[in-house]
Amino acid sequence: MAVAVGNWIHAGRVAKREKTVAHIGEQLKELYGPLYYFTNQNERLFDLCRKFDEAYTAEISSKNWSPDTRTQASVNEEASATIAISNEYIRCVEKNNDSVANLLEREWHLIDSDDIEEFSAFLIHHVRLKTERGGSLKTPIMVYKHVGVISYMPPSMLERVESKFRAKTLKLQEFRA
Repeated sequence: MAVAVGNWIHAGRVAKREKTVAHIGEQLKELYGPLYYFTNQNERLFDLCRKFDEAYTAEISSKNWSPDTRTQASVNEEASATIAISNEYIRCVEKNNDSVANLLEREWHLIDSDDIEEFSAFLIHHVRLKTERGGSLKTPIMVYKHVGVISYMPPSMLERVESKFRAKTLKLQEFRA
């Protein structure tokens, strides 16, 4: 009798473990893995934009250029080209954010309960960007200042997704070891 009870308890633990492994595996495959893929790209694109901004400041805007018309035209052309490249990287971020928003809406059932607030905040920023900005800010500046800043992707979202992705990957490896 004791052996049967022991086997029953052991079988229950194994089943629970298998269910946990399957759930974490599904979360990684369907939600947290793809989220990390897009947010990691965004982080690298933001870094690239910062480098372009620093280069723009160092090489173009902080210099005292000659007032000569040809020089000014050349500087304006270089400034516009630099800004256009940086804006193209931001468009890549926007495209990634569309993918993130679609992923969160499609796989909402796999979101950990402690991530709901963070992901909801991202979605609100995403909706605000699409609503209040279309090439330029549509919201009157004083209203915008009152309502608050819009973020392409809050740094806390980047940190949260990376942290969860790494923790779930590690946990899955531990279970499988």
